[in-house]
Amino acid sequence: MKKWIVLMLSLLLLAACADEDASAGAGDTLEQVEVEFNIAETADPGDELVLSAAVSQGGEAIEDADEVVFEVWESGDRGHSEMLEAVHTESGVYEHTWTFDEEGVYFIQAHTTARRMHVMPKMELTVGDPDPESIVPDDSDDADAMHEMGH
Repeated sequence: MKKWIVLMLSLLLLAACADEDASAGAGDTLEQVEVEFNIAETADPGDELVLSAAVSQGGEAIEDADEVVFEVWESGDRGHSEMLEAVHTESGVYEHTWTFDEEGVYFIQAHTTARRMHVMPKMELTVGDPDPESIVPDDSDDADAMHEMGH
């Protein structure tokens, strides 16, 4: 009889430990993927610029992002945006070289997919000295959007 009691207590103890281990990570959430632009906010027409962004998570550089694509469009003309695929250069930095030929205000959005998350931060770039009357603010609500992707 003692053997059965010891056996049952052992099984209960093992089951309790297994439940505790399984629930230990249940409340944990993934840290957000961060994208930081390394681009000046102004440029001159005809200058070749390096569109650059550092991708990280929890302070650690992401060397293996699934995708980093810079979407570039002129103020008021998102329908004619350019999608520019970035290349990983070093320490979580992704780049694409581009020339802005005309004066204007441009928007650059880094569509970034890494670690089953998709983030889309956006920045504004002023090229030359554009006519303030020609600038159309970008009021789309997708700036700084973050989506966790399904499995």
